[in-house]
Amino acid sequence: MILISAALLALLMTACGGKPVEVSLRLTPKERGQIDTLYTAQLDSLRPLWDSLCEARYETDLRRAIDSIVTQRTEEEIRLRSRLHK
Repeated sequence: MILISAALLALLMTACGGKPVEVSLRLTPKERGQIDTLYTAQLDSLRPLWDSLCEARYETDLRRAIDSIVTQRTEEEIRLRSRLHK
């Protein structure tokens, strides 16, 4: 049951396309089958949870992306302006 919980937690943590979580588990074919069966059975209830997690993180992720783009463009502008004034 702990393996199944760990696998589901790993799936939830990557629901929004963030950095992939590396999990080094070796599962037997039987365990893989159990996880697949549980995942399939819970998929309808998991989708709304994933969507709510994405919605909750959206503003933060958007701000982070905008800040990153602005920082990159500002650095590029500074670099280009420094070439003009040489």
